[in-house]
Amino acid sequence: MRIIFSLLLFIVFFSSCNVTESIVFNDEQSGEYLMTYEMGDAVKAFTDKMGGGQTDPDKKEKGEVMDTTMVFADIMETYKDSIAALPEEKRQAMEAVRDMFMTMKMNEDEGVMDIGIGLNFESLEDLRDIQEKIKKVQNLNGQGDQLDAMKNGSPIGKFMGSDDERVTYEMTANGFERLTAVDFTEEELESMSDLFDDTDENDKEFMQYFEESYYNIKLTFPKEVKSVSFKDAEISSDRKTVTYKANWIDYLKNPLLLDVKVEFVDE
Repeated sequence: MRIIFSLLLFIVFFSSCNVTESIVFNDEQSGEYLMTYEMGDAVKAFTDKMGGGQTDPDKKEKGEVMDTTMVFADIMETYKDSIAALPEEKRQAMEAVRDMFMTMKMNEDEGVMDIGIGLNFESLEDLRDIQEKIKKVQNLNGQGDQLDAMKNGSPIGKFMGSDDERVTYEMTANGFERLTAVDFTEEELESMSDLFDDTDENDKEFMQYFEESYYNIKLTFPKEVKSVSFKDAEISSDRKTVTYKANWIDYLKNPLLLDVKVEFVDE
């Protein structure tokens, strides 16, 4: 179970790389939610910085390849004795995410490392607290206090995302909406861009690092899509999947940027 917690710590620290929020809907508004963190570039940069990645290619062993799914309910059963010995707060956190799962795809030679946190949901009601559930999964590593300190007291903190927004999803026979609620006044929201100063050396360095980082949205519906409110959204050839994205820094400046309205084709 220790390796699982280590992966969770890795997710939290590098959660601001490339993130993909994917939802696949079935006919009954059930489906699968998956938040994926693409960390291949971050791992390579970290390895290079620590002096790795310079091995003679002729002597280098073949890298590890992995493609697996870990279901928390199964983990809790396998490690039930260890979980029973955890503090009450941690046991409650594990219970809260019992119905969730993690995916991991890794190919060291190709620089791929994707870790996902997901939920098979029965209705949209199950997604109303999905951000909170993801945070509980991330905090299972026991490093929540240190990560909060990093967010609040280090230069990289403001680049790691905010805990002050909640996303809800609504779907009717005619369309779908992704809506973000934030705990900011209109004036505070307008001034969020001032948090990032491209004349400050620390900010400038991090902004350059996140320049090619994106928050991606992928929505798949059982009905054909007629229109999408997001300007640069792409619609698949069968008109059932919508994809769009925003630069990570732009998203941090305006969390409402990824809100969208989708209109379905009349049947």
